[in-house]
Amino acid sequence: MKLKSYGSIYIGTYEVSLRIYEVHSKSRTLRLLTDLRRPVHIAHDLFNGSTITYDTVDDLIHALKDMKTTLAEFGTDVYEVYGGYAVKAANNYPYLLDQIRQKTGLFVRLLSNSEQRFFSYEALASLDDFPKMIEESALLADVGGSSIQLTLFSGGKIITTQHILLGATEVRENLIALSQKVNGRAEVMDMINKEIETFFHVYLPNADPKYMILLNDNISNLMHFFDVKDVLGVATPREAVVSFLKDIGSDSYFTNAFDRFESDLRDEMALPFLLLYDAFVSQTKCDYISIPGISLHAGMTYDAVYRSNTFTSSHDFSEDVIDAAWAIAKRYGSYDPHVKMMDQMITQLYSAIRKKGGLSQRDLTLARVVAILHDCGKYISLSDAAKCSYAIIMNSEILGLTHKERKIVALAAQYHHIKEIRYDLFTESLSLDEYMKLLKLLAMLRICNALDSSHRQKVSNISFRLKEEELFITVSSESSLNLEKGYFKSKAQFFVEVFGFKPVIREKKNL
Repeated sequence: MKLKSYGSIYIGTYEVSLRIYEVHSKSRTLRLLTDLRRPVHIAHDLFNGSTITYDTVDDLIHALKDMKTTLAEFGTDVYEVYGGYAVKAANNYPYLLDQIRQKTGLFVRLLSNSEQRFFSYEALASLDDFPKMIEESALLADVGGSSIQLTLFSGGKIITTQHILLGATEVRENLIALSQKVNGRAEVMDMINKEIETFFHVYLPNADPKYMILLNDNISNLMHFFDVKDVLGVATPREAVVSFLKDIGSDSYFTNAFDRFESDLRDEMALPFLLLYDAFVSQTKCDYISIPGISLHAGMTYDAVYRSNTFTSSHDFSEDVIDAAWAIAKRYGSYDPHVKMMDQMITQLYSAIRKKGGLSQRDLTLARVVAILHDCGKYISLSDAAKCSYAIIMNSEILGLTHKERKIVALAAQYHHIKEIRYDLFTESLSLDEYMKLLKLLAMLRICNALDSSHRQKVSNISFRLKEEELFITVSSESSLNLEKGYFKSKAQFFVEVFGFKPVIREKKNL
């Protein structure tokens, strides 16, 4: 169904917000119709305990009722409600979600960190100057209330992406706790700088990105609050941004800041966000800085628009997933010739069986990620590589994969040498459809891995052709394939059980 308008509600660390956009399919643009925000104390509750308090739940439910009324007033029938990373951190979040459902009729979908960041990334990718910046090299800093996501691009590809558990809310709480100390603000800045320095030292020791993109719509709110017209939406020389942040973030400017902002929790976040922005800007040597004011809500809307085929994105997000997988494989020393061959073979295999095998275009992306990362755990342990591969994948950020997709990929890496894969082993983590997706990825991985079981790339000129109930795999080789054929025979039966096609090797001798 083509969307004409869309509403998104987001339950964040310090506020619950609603935005309704009008969708223009011909111009491929969005127009903001309304922006409704209400403060909530979720972050404060969690900073001082492990549960969301009754008063906070009550405030949240009242805000959600108002937002549901606003959706009706605008005639917006298509809307979704999302909960951020912090909501799931509460011990009592199941009670919270149930009360919301019972008292408002709204169903909340909780986002993993990678899913939440991907929404913002989808909105960023819609900007005209984004392809140029990531082609030349850019560091994306997505600064949120509970954490920060840092992503490095170069040559149009993702080089690395990392998650830091430090956000504006923690900065705010520390500022309040140290407000009576003469050097309290300096101590908070020291904490921020240490976290950021660790990232640069470990992940960007030799990187020198030309652009830095500070991503979060809070900066737009700050500019509006400080009556600054230039939101720095275009790439601006670094010196000008440093001077700008120094002026509005000075100690004198924020004298008694929290007293002035007490009536509005959003404004109370002004100084914490500015300190985080200032820390990133001061520690980079980039030439230009862009603060486009991208909204998470805009990203949610773009995602809904793409899912409904109202219009399509000009950016290939699937390639971003593959680039991220390659970055992880490189970081953990995966054997490049074998992994490249696995990626090529599984892509060809997918093309041969996708229609009769019930595979979607998304399955190709997942299959390629599995092929690229199936052996990454060998970096940690050769004897327990499969479990280590699972751990690496589950603890790595792959922008563009949902948490459940990453789980399926990780399980495929863990079980690709294990025979026992009954459904009752996965009932707590996978639905039956997700289990079948796992089996299909495993069957494809095992067949391809068998064809290069020696890791010496002995086969060449590989082709896959499905004819009736047989999958003919034609290969050429200048070496004996006895080892590969032996492994292939043991993996072929599993492929037959999963897909119903019998794999058959046809060896074409090189003359």
